[in-house]
Amino acid sequence: MSTFMRSTGFRLTVMSLGLSVLSGCFGGDGMFRDRGQDYRRAKLSAPLELPPGVRSETLDDQYVVPGIQTHEALPGKFEAQRPEPLAKNVGTAEVKIQTLEDRSWILLDGDPNQVWPRMRVFLSRAGLDIAKADGKAAIIETQWRDPEGDGASRERFRFRLEEGVQQGTSEIHVLVQVNGNDQWPQKSDSPQRESQMVRVVAQYLADRETAGSVSVLAQRSDGKGKIFIEGGDGGPDSRHLRLQLPVDRAWAALGLALVKAGFEIEDDRREVNKYWLTYADPEEEQAGWFARTFGARRNNLSRYVVEMREFGPEEARIYLNYQKGRRLRDAEREKLLNRIMGYLY
Repeated sequence: MSTFMRSTGFRLTVMSLGLSVLSGCFGGDGMFRDRGQDYRRAKLSAPLELPPGVRSETLDDQYVVPGIQTHEALPGKFEAQRPEPLAKNVGTAEVKIQTLEDRSWILLDGDPNQVWPRMRVFLSRAGLDIAKADGKAAIIETQWRDPEGDGASRERFRFRLEEGVQQGTSEIHVLVQVNGNDQWPQKSDSPQRESQMVRVVAQYLADRETAGSVSVLAQRSDGKGKIFIEGGDGGPDSRHLRLQLPVDRAWAALGLALVKAGFEIEDDRREVNKYWLTYADPEEEQAGWFARTFGARRNNLSRYVVEMREFGPEEARIYLNYQKGRRLRDAEREKLLNRIMGYLY
């Protein structure tokens, strides 16, 4: 009986010691204490001093923070803005056909330097002989050809490459001349043949999975696109978008961009170049089951007016403000202009 009691007492003593050791390891400042917050208590220590006559470059500071000679605190309180998500049409590697009235052209990813060699390959495979290739102006002209082979008519094509609205995109414009002399017309003699050629070129480029190499030909600008955010001198409408496009092109592109960016167009007046809009920020709008199911009116709606002003034959500027009442904050204007800019092409 006494032997059993001594054995049991020994086991209890060992278990107690084990629990004490474990509690010391995992609790408080034990063997495995959490060091994740040690950096909060870190203090700047004095540099290491070596004995006289001893030098070592390996102990020098490798990343010395230079001192600030002059420092002025900026006025106001800084607010970090949430990054705007990328627009859906940016960088999607798509080939699209754009249409405005009776004109159509091709929009695709890649600057003219990359599209140029792909067009040369297309013309070679299509059996169209090149009469002139001006890399500086990014224009390729074909020789006259007899499409029917009966000598009754002849035609030739002119392909003009230029930068798209978005950086890193290109536009391909096609001009068709039927019969006539050696002077190119202002518009295609046959809109039907132009449309057919646009579709053929677009289909070929869409089927090509790899872009051509960069060509030193067609290097005619810095590749910065045709749309910019400018201004910011503190005026009520100083911050704006600048488009290097004709007004008709800019107006059509702006209307499509506003819809894709999530704005609802209440009214538009081409005679005054204005859009009246309603917008609900997707980050602030939390539509519940009832709103999604029964179409309840959304909260946090804001009403804006967008005005497009003409500055020369090839430039338009876009300004954004509230329709009436309170002044639009600079940070909000910047955010919305960036969103519209992402859908302009």
